[in-house]
Amino acid sequence: MRKSIAKRLKLNKLFKGEDSRFFLANSLKVSSAYLLTSVFATYAIWLVLSLNNIFFEANGFLGIEEFKSVYFDFIAVRVLHNVAYVFGFYIILFFAGMYLTKVLLRPFEIIGVYCTNVIDNKNEVYNPDTFSDYKLLTRFSEFFFQYISDARKNKELTSNTIPPTFSKIHGPVFDRVFFFHFALFISIITLVSSIFLMVLTTDSYDSMVELAVKTIPNTGNNVAYFLKNQKFLFESVQVYSICILVISYFFLAFHLYSKVSGPVFGFFSTMRSFLKGNHSARVHLVGYPHIRPFSRAFNKYLDAVCRELEVEKKNQK
Repeated sequence: MRKSIAKRLKLNKLFKGEDSRFFLANSLKVSSAYLLTSVFATYAIWLVLSLNNIFFEANGFLGIEEFKSVYFDFIAVRVLHNVAYVFGFYIILFFAGMYLTKVLLRPFEIIGVYCTNVIDNKNEVYNPDTFSDYKLLTRFSEFFFQYISDARKNKELTSNTIPPTFSKIHGPVFDRVFFFHFALFISIITLVSSIFLMVLTTDSYDSMVELAVKTIPNTGNNVAYFLKNQKFLFESVQVYSICILVISYFFLAFHLYSKVSGPVFGFFSTMRSFLKGNHSARVHLVGYPHIRPFSRAFNKYLDAVCRELEVEKKNQK
């Protein structure tokens, strides 16, 4: 049995193929939304720390050499500490983006693999993935591939009646079920990212207050009070960061879905045209290079079936 189309990418050709570049681009989009939000949160926290520095200078606390050293060491350590966590989480999100892209391309990959294998093995079974299927493409492709299988058995291609459900479709259809599954995964990414941001900002605030209380002498009670009442500033940073993150992933969900909704209709319309008797119909997608490996496999399958039945027709004569 031939290998899966997705598995034919060798390490020395990683990210050079059309579909593999799509994987890379989407992974960067998913992880960069979080990274940009983290940059915003870090900058906002830095502004708060800078204002604190000005306050300390104005009140003469930075004249205390011990506090001055500890304060700036604290800032440097917290920044480096958080950067390490941010980078690690960025890597996790990058691979989450890879999986998300896998979900998007899964129905096309299943069609591509089936078309590649069924040419030589007529007993190959078309088995769509229930979780990551597009209603329009999956249901109609099952009907279509069954028609082709029967035609190969009967050694003849005939026109077929299109079910009424599919006859009135003239453009891409929004698949609510698939989008729900897809959006659910993005929502999980958003939730985890938001919690992680909240943990980082809260940790920075708590550490800063603890530092001030321990290092400022008793005469600095006013400073401790000042820092403790900055909590609303950190909460504002959290709220705005989460809002930016949610909006970013919301638009990203629709953006990524648009990358596959067009090809879904392209495959569907080609299958429908073929069933109506236009046996020269093939999938020709413009602007969707990430789907091209699967559309090529589908077109080769149709070419092979037409040649096979043409030979059978000539032999019968």
